[in-house]
Amino acid sequence: MMKITNYLPIIFLLFIIESISITQTIAQDKKSEYGEIKMVHSESMQKDFPVLVFLPETYNQTKKSFPVTYFLHGVNNNDVNEKGLRNLYGTKLEFLKIAESYQTIIVAPIVGNTFYLDAPEKSENKYATYVGKEIPAFIDKQYRTIASREGRFLAGFSMGGYGAISLLCRYPDDFSIAASRGGALDLAFGIYDLDWDGVGFGMEELLGDYWTHTKNYHHNSCFNLINHVRKRKDIGVIIEVGRDDFLYKTNSRFEKRLREIEIPFIYAEYPGGHHFGKSVISSLLEHISYYHEILSNNKNDK
Repeated sequence: MMKITNYLPIIFLLFIIESISITQTIAQDKKSEYGEIKMVHSESMQKDFPVLVFLPETYNQTKKSFPVTYFLHGVNNNDVNEKGLRNLYGTKLEFLKIAESYQTIIVAPIVGNTFYLDAPEKSENKYATYVGKEIPAFIDKQYRTIASREGRFLAGFSMGGYGAISLLCRYPDDFSIAASRGGALDLAFGIYDLDWDGVGFGMEELLGDYWTHTKNYHHNSCFNLINHVRKRKDIGVIIEVGRDDFLYKTNSRFEKRLREIEIPFIYAEYPGGHHFGKSVISSLLEHISYYHEILSNNKNDK
């Protein structure tokens, strides 16, 4: 009669194999939940930064090229590293499901509270160049993208809303649509709309004291930058804002500015305040999809 102890090495080996399999499955699920981390080198700042990339589920099931939506975050306290990036974009935002639903690659960088500026008072900060030029160049090399302005969109919340609109204005030949939710579109909104003594949010470090560097604030405000795309019909601007948002006045004023410069835009008001969640991302991408179809049809009609 064979002793049971003879089976122990085999049982132990099977246990190890099963444990490895479970661990790999968990790791794969975690990767799937969080997207892919890529390190992007910024030539302008001589640094490497992490970005999160969310691919539609169908990306690996087809050979077609996909549009890319660059999603820009708002002011936060996360460190500019991989851990901070994962903290910023957790699974509850369901980026993967949204990427599949709208058939777009979503790229989410982390830049700290830099307002996506090439900051005149902090020359080492070249975040407009990094997000507007260097990340898209990297993504186009790494993935099957529609590597033209027609396939590149910007979307953002709060500070990221400013980033989306400002980068479209700075690089209209690289992007076609920008969508903002509760955007800080006037960098001096604290003074003009909230009766603050200063601009706040660390803007002085980037642009200098408002009262002595007013030109910096004027030149970098979306109210001025939008002049770069005056009367262009091949772009789309989307402005969303909550009626109780502390940035409501800024966004309402910007709607009037958009009418003056005669470009296609959507302005939408919603109940509530300065709120961010998966419903906000879905709303922005719904508007982007709508505009993308219109712009594509307009181009085909020519």
